Amino acid sequence: MARRSPSPNESERWQRQQARELERQQRATAAAAKAADRAKRDQHIADQKCETERRTTEVETRARQLQAILTSGLRHPARIDLTSLKRQPSQQPFNPGDLAAVAAQPAWGQFEPPQPGMVSRLLGGQSRYQQQLAHARAAHQQAMQAWQAADADRRRRLDAARSNHDERVRQHLAEVEEHNRHVEQLITSYRARDRKTVESVLGLALNQVPLPDDFPRRAEITFSPQQAQIVVRMQFPGRDAVPTVRGYKYVQTRDEIQPVPRPTKETSELYRSLVAQVALLTLHNLFEADPQLSSIGFNGHVDAINPGTGQREYPCLISLNVERELFAQLVLAQVRPEVCLRHLNALVSPHPYELEPITPILDFDLTKFSFVDGMDAVSTLDSRPDLMKMSPTEFEHLVRQIFEAMGVESWTTEQNYDDGVDAVVVNRSALLGRLSIVQAKRYKDAVGVSHIRELAGAIEEKKAGHGILVTTSWFTPRSWQKAREHGRIELIDGNRLTYLIKEHLGKDVLIGIKRPRTATSGPDSTSTEHADSRAGPGAPGRQ
Repeated sequence: MARRSPSPNESERWQRQQARELERQQRATAAAAKAADRAKRDQHIADQKCETERRTTEVETRARQLQAILTSGLRHPARIDLTSLKRQPSQQPFNPGDLAAVAAQPAWGQFEPPQPGMVSRLLGGQSRYQQQLAHARAAHQQAMQAWQAADADRRRRLDAARSNHDERVRQHLAEVEEHNRHVEQLITSYRARDRKTVESVLGLALNQVPLPDDFPRRAEITFSPQQAQIVVRMQFPGRDAVPTVRGYKYVQTRDEIQPVPRPTKETSELYRSLVAQVALLTLHNLFEADPQLSSIGFNGHVDAINPGTGQREYPCLISLNVERELFAQLVLAQVRPEVCLRHLNALVSPHPYELEPITPILDFDLTKFSFVDGMDAVSTLDSRPDLMKMSPTEFEHLVRQIFEAMGVESWTTEQNYDDGVDAVVVNRSALLGRLSIVQAKRYKDAVGVSHIRELAGAIEEKKAGHGILVTTSWFTPRSWQKAREHGRIELIDGNRLTYLIKEHLGKDVLIGIKRPRTATSGPDSTSTEHADSRAGPGAPGRQ
């Protein structure tokens, strides 16, 4: 039967149906894309709001953390238990492992050939059996020899492993014993109030002050055994420690997360509270760590760049000197830190957030030295006195008086506590203000390069700006060269010394030693006149 062709009406109707279906599919696709875009936009907005909330929570948490540094820090123990530094030897039993396993000996039954049967013996099997038996015995003997060799090797390795273990145990016990011996020495020195040991232990206490991880840990301590006092120079966190925003808000019309600024006054007050809390918490931990301390001097500094000069500075923001008895009366968990500092008569920067500096109550650089009362060594000089007849103490005070006559502050130190530093010189000029340490050597022989190295080490240890070495004798050429290479060491030999005494103290002195012809008065000269010309009024204190 022939297939009927569709009529024009049917074809037109089919085309309309197809067009409607295509249009429906297009609308469905567009609606799905629109729904997907809307869902994507909604998710983006939700993500932005979530990020805004996260940032705000982070800032608020930081602000709360800064406001609670003191109260939260007081909950942490501050006492230093030096005995806890001791180590206990660990138990290390010997584990032989596979070396403890003894391999089974080769059994004869593994090698023995089967006995020939009756028929086999009648057919000559007995001869073959004897041959097989001989081969089996040889193989068994060879296997036994191999087993014995392997077991002997195992025993050797077992003995070596046990010896190695015993040696490791011995070394471990020796290390623990040596470590604990050093700890005992530390405890003994600490109880004896050895200056360097006390400074080291209290440095450990400073490192344990519970402060945020991003706070600096730079601090220096000097201890005075006579006064049972320490002076601390500590670095405060910079202004960037305080968040300058209160939170964040999401502006949907611009799709932006914008900060909500913290008012300048609020930021400044938060920073002021921060440095006050750090100071009080540090004092608390140090007093708790060392019950024998009678007082603490504290200078809080901040590392900053002067916007006017671009130079790095270390301005002091807080300075105080507090006795234990007064500090023990405080209930730190309930004080307002800024008010508490005023109660302790602390000097506080009027504008800490602006890094406006103050002059410390105690000069940390000077408290590193133990001073003695000055004596008038000049009055002991009669006409043309011989400096070599002065006592070492008188000579040190004479050197001090030379510098005082030159217009700078100077002190003579106690010999028992200052590691070869005989005097300290400070020029408080705004331009030249630096601390110098002085070594005075009433010698009759040449001063060699080892003394220059000693002075260089003292400069670094005391963090002084310069070092001055004064002697009644002369310096070797290598000494002059070493001082010139160091760059911060000034040498004053006998010729320059007599000139300075004449110039600044008005006294004619002599030095009763014989100088060899090869002795020089300077790095490039052998003449006294040239040495005197170099020894101008400002020569020793040149900064």
